[in-house]
Amino acid sequence: MIVISDTNLLSSLAAGNSFPSLARLFARAKLAIPPTVQEELQAGLDRGNTYLQPVIQAILTRQIEVIPLSAEEELLTFNYPSNLDEGEREAIALAQTRKATLLCNDRDAIRYCKQRSIRVLSLVNILRRFWVEQVMSQDEVRDLIGRMEQVENLSLTSQQMTEIFLVKA
Repeated sequence: MIVISDTNLLSSLAAGNSFPSLARLFARAKLAIPPTVQEELQAGLDRGNTYLQPVIQAILTRQIEVIPLSAEEELLTFNYPSNLDEGEREAIALAQTRKATLLCNDRDAIRYCKQRSIRVLSLVNILRRFWVEQVMSQDEVRDLIGRMEQVENLSLTSQQMTEIFLVKA
């Protein structure tokens, strides 16, 4: 199984110091990103967002693989909505052509993927999976959300919090 991530989701998890939890959640999968996502993460680090260092280190040690786009995938990116940034378009192209799961937190990108039956997991989905799959406790997920709110000014709605922590019968 291949899991492709865009920049914003990796950045948010890095802000919460939880990249190791993501790696554990997808231990049996290959975590990958397109080249533009690597560039965007590096640009964030260069701007002083030092919390991105563990993700950059994971790229350097190949815990996260950078997958160049084929010519076909490059062409696909031009057909995606113009309101998506280049990293999102590249990640969607990889997920679509390689039958991978996309990790993304952009509402427009998620909506686009769902309309086209491209598997996508949002930050809310991942936070929920952290505790459901016992990678973290619910309290650890709450702490993680607090760190993301402080570092990245992330704000989850009460509905999103309910989706994360709802105990289903």
